[in-house]
Amino acid sequence: MPHVTVPSGAELYYKRVGAGPPLLLIMGTGLDHTAWQRQIRAYSPHFECILFDNRGAGKSTAPPGDLSVKAMAEDAAGLLDGLGIASVHISGLSLGSCIAQEMTLARPELVETLQLHGTWGRGDGYAARKFRAQIALIEKMELRDFYNINVLWFLTPEYMDRSPEKVERRIESILRAAPSPEVLVQQYRANLGHDSLDRLGAITAPTLVTVGSFDTAIPPMYGRAVAEAIPGARLVEFAGGGHLHNVEHPDEFNTITLEWMLGHAQN
Repeated sequence: MPHVTVPSGAELYYKRVGAGPPLLLIMGTGLDHTAWQRQIRAYSPHFECILFDNRGAGKSTAPPGDLSVKAMAEDAAGLLDGLGIASVHISGLSLGSCIAQEMTLARPELVETLQLHGTWGRGDGYAARKFRAQIALIEKMELRDFYNINVLWFLTPEYMDRSPEKVERRIESILRAAPSPEVLVQQYRANLGHDSLDRLGAITAPTLVTVGSFDTAIPPMYGRAVAEAIPGARLVEFAGGGHLHNVEHPDEFNTITLEWMLGHAQN
């Protein structure tokens, strides 16, 4: 299995699919690279998709010590350095979007374009209460029981009603790749501590922000605040979409994001 050892000591599993300009895909809390599966089919004819598992998730290792979004951004940049890639298009979802923010702020020369899906710039208010609740649940129950509850935040009632088998398969897939409870708690604490809102004005890369109108994990007001803070950012709202609107509305998501990337890749 291909791995790159980054400066933190984490061994990051990665996968390269497709041909064209490099596109780094960064997934969210507790999820591995396979959550991008529906996007890879659309993107890979046009971009070389670089997928990886964040430290402790999937096939990547987690070094000891505290975890922060900035540390995970350093991991992602270390992966690119290890692969000898000078610049990429970046797409991040949920925690992955926060990692993408910090990576863009710390290493702007690496970033051609930036996509932030289900994002936030400060873990306060509703988001802070939810993150603390998720930490408390992980500390009190088995991971399967946790995800049976957690899915209520990141998938919509309509999707659950329409596709109950897919929901069950999604939970099983998450459990197979999930970090240990200890690392998962660290990731949620990193979510809680993320605070970039006052620094986002320094981002100059073309930026696309997407939100789901029915996102109860990170309500759309958080994404709107991020879009307002980044000069020239484009905001797209998926009507009825949840936190994982890339999963629930893959065709619409792929069309919008691919057209946007191709437009900027050709400039």
